[in-house]
Amino acid sequence: MSINQNNAKIVSTCGQRLAALNKFVKTKTAMTVGGDSMKLADLTAIYQAAIDTRTALVPQRAAFDKALAARDSADVARQATDKKLKVWVVNEFGADSQEAQEFGFAPTSPRDKSTETKFVAVQKMLATRTARGAKGKRQKESIKGTIVAPTAPAAPATTAPAASPAASALAATTVAPTSAPASNGAATSH
Repeated sequence: MSINQNNAKIVSTCGQRLAALNKFVKTKTAMTVGGDSMKLADLTAIYQAAIDTRTALVPQRAAFDKALAARDSADVARQATDKKLKVWVVNEFGADSQEAQEFGFAPTSPRDKSTETKFVAVQKMLATRTARGAKGKRQKESIKGTIVAPTAPAAPATTAPAASPAASALAATTVAPTSAPASNGAATSH
């Protein structure tokens, strides 16, 4: 909610309280509100002061908003002019001149980075790339996606009758290698 909606809601609530107090409470009735003895005039004064101060604040808030907008507009113009003025001052007097300093334009010093600073920066960059799994342009070119075929549902498992240990031992010893060509047409070498 914005400030204006809150303000309007509070003014409305205070007005509602005033109307209800005037309707249901007699003028000479003494009430105990929160442990304090209060008269109708005291309660009415509190709610009326809340309404009056908020009502008086609305035009001041509008004037404040207008002043802020004017200030922001002036700052935009000032910043644009500062850039242009600095160019003129540097061209006219020089970047390191006393005149430029009097205008408030300090000379810009080039920031030379040491080899150690550059080395640390490269190490940090490589560590970040490794952590993120980032790759360079050439490495990305070699990455190709593959389409995964949907898998068929698994066949239910069947259990074969258990063979006797003697029969399985006999089958293992009777199998002999053959030199016959493979059935798929490919030659096998031994």
